[in-house]
Amino acid sequence: MFEKLIYRIRWHIYRTPFAGLVKTCKRMMIWGRIRERRLLAETVMRTELHEKLAQELKENGYVDISAALDASLLQELDRAGKQKLSAAAVRRFEQKSTYKNYWTRMLDEDMREGQLDPQSPFVRVAIQSDVVSILVGVYEEIPRLDYVLLTLSNYSGEHYKVSQLWHKDYDDTKVVKLFIYLTDVPSLDDGPFTFFSGPDSDKLGFSLKSHQSDRVLDAKIGLKNAHSVIAPKLTAFLVDTSRCLHMGSRVAEGHRRSLYTATYISSPRLYPEPPPKFALTGAEGRLLRLLLTGDSQ
Repeated sequence: MFEKLIYRIRWHIYRTPFAGLVKTCKRMMIWGRIRERRLLAETVMRTELHEKLAQELKENGYVDISAALDASLLQELDRAGKQKLSAAAVRRFEQKSTYKNYWTRMLDEDMREGQLDPQSPFVRVAIQSDVVSILVGVYEEIPRLDYVLLTLSNYSGEHYKVSQLWHKDYDDTKVVKLFIYLTDVPSLDDGPFTFFSGPDSDKLGFSLKSHQSDRVLDAKIGLKNAHSVIAPKLTAFLVDTSRCLHMGSRVAEGHRRSLYTATYISSPRLYPEPPPKFALTGAEGRLLRLLLTGDSQ
């Protein structure tokens, strides 16, 4: 009971400007490791395109990076995604009690003792050099891959909840997510990822309420300013979800949407460190190890 109370208090604090102070204190305690991440970032090859995409992400909170990614890796991700999609109906039945009943998680069976193999295409896409090069321009150090996720969104009724409502992400003080469509999303019926740009989202200001309705956002920002990513399969985009208000998975009956997500944060994690999420052998290079682990691992 006491642990739940502490978690709830921390949950609320980390949704306020005090989160930045907590993060700064945590970073000061491991300054040597932060310095190492910054020095290693200087060795990462960055092209003019990488710098341009990073700058756009910093300014607007969103950038399409489809053309910058390794085409062969995207095709491999596509093939792996199709295999997962074929068994999604079974997993949807198994997960029917989840509080996000509009989602089917499709990577659970790939976990071994809660960890993913870094050789999985679902991990390799997230740690490819082009993505890292762009993120280095945003974080100014080697970021950390927090987790990867593959979800299938299905129709679940018209009563929207959780991530179907407008929200920001509070996993950390700065959260950047890589999204890649693994099905075509040609219309609003397919539940596209929808967001307000960083500058528009900044207009809302601080709010203790974690999720907002269309009505509230229309009054404060104007729904006409929202951007729906209606795009073909394998469209890839980065979003600062800790800054940009966003929602998705509003899938109409008879439609579905498969989405790959990779989440990045800076080190150290704002919340207490969970068990390792990626199965490392110890033979990895230092940069890869920093990408996939906490600084105490």
